[in-house]
Amino acid sequence: MNFDPKKRFSGRVKNYVKYRPNYPKEILTFLIKECGLTESSVIADIGSGTGISSELFIENGNKVFAVEPNREMRKAAENFFSKEKNFISLNTSAESTGLSENSIDFVIAGQAFHWFDAELCNKEFIRILKKEGYVVLIWNSRVYKEGFMDDYEDLL
Repeated sequence: MNFDPKKRFSGRVKNYVKYRPNYPKEILTFLIKECGLTESSVIADIGSGTGISSELFIENGNKVFAVEPNREMRKAAENFFSKEKNFISLNTSAESTGLSENSIDFVIAGQAFHWFDAELCNKEFIRILKKEGYVVLIWNSRVYKEGFMDDYEDLL
């Protein structure tokens, strides 16, 4: 198994696309109400993978810069969003996005932050965020049910 976070999901993209859950639309509701997200907000989806987290913001009308260093994951997102003018795919990393200074309203990371170098990405996020920008870290939680889940949790 490859433990390099930039290569870890190579060869597993089809299963990732098939089985990884989407994020609830209530995330948008929360960000609109609490953080002032609008259709004109510019998003940097860091560790964007196959585009699951990008999809919420694309559907909201946002311009999304999808930062993904893993070629296979990035290509899956590029194929999915091939007709979306607001989806810009970048072959870069959380620690060095290549985005312009003070250009981003929301840095988001959907179930990816734990793969980043925290010190380096912190500096990068500060650099690319506008003065009133936000960093939003998103995770799905597993719904626990007795039986199979007991064994699965033990395995994990």
